[in-house]
Amino acid sequence: MDKKGYTKEKANEIAQSVVQKEAQRRICKNEKCKHFSHDHIRNSETCLVGDCDCHEFIK
Repeated sequence: MDKKGYTKEKANEIAQSVVQKEAQRRICKNEKCKHFSHDHIRNSETCLVGDCDCHEFIK
């Protein structure tokens, strides 16, 4: 148990959900793209993946 009273398993579940939420936040919402923001030039321009048609990172 931690100081908030969570078991180790519950704390791990919470941590996993936070990590998954953060990962989803960094994925382009363009249906044709779905690449991470670090695959885009300055997070707002062309996707760096060669065969992708994405021209703007969509949040």
